[in-house]
Amino acid sequence: MTTEAENIETTIIQGDFPFEEIRKPSGDYFDTIAEAQAAGFDLNQIWSVVCDEQYTIGPPHHWINLLGYIATNETHDNNTYYEEIIYDEDGELI
Repeated sequence: MTTEAENIETTIIQGDFPFEEIRKPSGDYFDTIAEAQAAGFDLNQIWSVVCDEQYTIGPPHHWINLLGYIATNETHDNNTYYEEIIYDEDGELI
C-alpha cells in the first residue's frame, strides 16, 4: 500500500513478529517511548504494540489502541507492520 501524501511504501506482514521482544525487567511493556530510550534503545529500535481486532507491532508513533512499547536489537524502517492474531483455546481473541 502506498500513501498518496508521502508516496511511501508500507509493508504489512501477517504472522509472528520475527524479533526478540525486549520489555521492562518485570515483563511489562514500556509505558512510553522515553522509558524505552532511558533503557538504552534508539527510536528506530522501539516499536508500538496496538490491539484492535489483532495485535499490530509497528513504528512507535502510534497511540490509538496502544498497549505499550517494546524494543528490539534490530531496527525498523518506519514503514513495516507485523499483524498477529492470537486466540485462546476457546477461539476467542486474546
